[in-house]
Amino acid sequence: MSGLNLLVFREGRQHANGQQLKAALVGRLQQSDGGYSYDALLGALLLAGELECGLADLDIEAAQPVEPLTDSIVAALLDKSAVDLKKLIATAQIIPVFDKLNISTPEGFAYYALHPLAYADIEKISVPAKSLMVVGIRSIGTTLSAVTTAAARRSGIQASRITVRPQGHPYNRAMEFLPKQLAAIQQAIAADARFAIVDEGPGLSGSSFLSVAEALERTGVLRENITLVSSHAPNADGLCSDNAESRWKRYRNVAVAGEARRPNEAQVFIGGGGWRTRLFANRAEWPATWISFERLKYLTAGDPAELRLYKFAGFGHYGDRVFEREQAVAAAGFGPLPRREADGFVSYPWMYGRAMSSRDLSKQVLERLAHYCAFRLREFPAELSNLGPLQQMAEHNLRELGCDASVNLRLERPVIADGRMQPHEWLMMKEGRMLKADSGSHGDDHFFPGPTDIAWDLAGAIIEWEMSELQAKEFLTLYRSASGDDASARIDDFIKAYAIFRWAYCLMAANSMNGSDEQIRFERAADSYRARLTKMDSCSMVSA
Repeated sequence: MSGLNLLVFREGRQHANGQQLKAALVGRLQQSDGGYSYDALLGALLLAGELECGLADLDIEAAQPVEPLTDSIVAALLDKSAVDLKKLIATAQIIPVFDKLNISTPEGFAYYALHPLAYADIEKISVPAKSLMVVGIRSIGTTLSAVTTAAARRSGIQASRITVRPQGHPYNRAMEFLPKQLAAIQQAIAADARFAIVDEGPGLSGSSFLSVAEALERTGVLRENITLVSSHAPNADGLCSDNAESRWKRYRNVAVAGEARRPNEAQVFIGGGGWRTRLFANRAEWPATWISFERLKYLTAGDPAELRLYKFAGFGHYGDRVFEREQAVAAAGFGPLPRREADGFVSYPWMYGRAMSSRDLSKQVLERLAHYCAFRLREFPAELSNLGPLQQMAEHNLRELGCDASVNLRLERPVIADGRMQPHEWLMMKEGRMLKADSGSHGDDHFFPGPTDIAWDLAGAIIEWEMSELQAKEFLTLYRSASGDDASARIDDFIKAYAIFRWAYCLMAANSMNGSDEQIRFERAADSYRARLTKMDSCSMVSA
């Protein structure tokens, strides 16, 4: 199984309206209300980076009017005295944009607490030099290049920047500079500049970084003048592009992101699966968790009776979406009340309850699950025209895993799903209330399904709670009564799609944590999803 190419991450690029993105940027700047607002400026920086990146992908010339704005917002974040809010707003208002842009979610800002200003540590990044050219790898490298450049200028270094988009297979990217970029690079070479390539990664392959560095060398940049600036130091021998280890070690590499910025009250780390020690009396009952993809979680260190959970929700508008969904869940009585905190975090009162299991399934639990799915259908509708990517995921993974089955997904009621309907994601409180944890983030992150039909959550509940045929029928009847939506005609295909996704997810997670207890847990979970799928009449295994 380790050599299989399985789909669990969905495409991060999505269509966006440039005028709406510009309006959001102006609105974020206006939140400062005539003065300095760190949060408003940080949110504006993320939007400016998105807009600049989207325009650059469409037409490199079109992005030029946005670059000074992005740079000015960074300068204002680094130095309060540099804030001229009226000028920033006026600059944003006159930016010409295209209506249709393709935007990618910068995962570090949205999911992994990578603070943009971590790339302002210019003493780490730059060897002593009078001149520096920063090359940002789009998407997230757009914003990071602006931060690095502004920090260099603030330190007295003559700094300029460009952004690039390597092309080709993710494990074998290639980079060709445009004529205008080549001219800027040659000018920097003539000024004896150093070059900093900035991106969040490296990812699994490191090929984006390497393609840009090698392209710079081909233009005449000396290898010793190139620095790869990443959020973390990679295990070079684990990178999966061709000859990645030897290629990576040819260049100086600087990792800028240390411990994530967080509110002062967030003191006791319970991320990386550590939350399980608080919710399960028996280690043998722990669910598997893909530790490297968990959001950061902390507890307060004060009175045990007044604990609060701090979770990274996302910077700027990324965190806003999560917070707003969880507010709605709390208002409907399905979850704890969230509170906005600094540095992209949201806090919640700690839920003093126990994690539930499929053994708790009862008529009352079926009713609660059904009403929760009906609530999400009403409150979180999504604009979605088809389920093409999800259909492709299911078909691809079925082929790779040798399962001879057919899936035909029908989109009828599109929503932002919960995505995590497992029993342990529900807590039974001492007073008998059943509350949902972590309800705002998973339905729209970088894993499948993304926005989908509500039948995804219905299928998830049926599988994860191990419902019998009669229980599943009763559950769907209760859901139909609460929502008016009869999902019975489409549910079987969603059960197949859910099972195949979770099977593939667990296999990939197990492979990534080889030799650990998590590997064993994920392999056991993968077997359960495989068994569920192969029990369905239309699915037979054609290979081991």
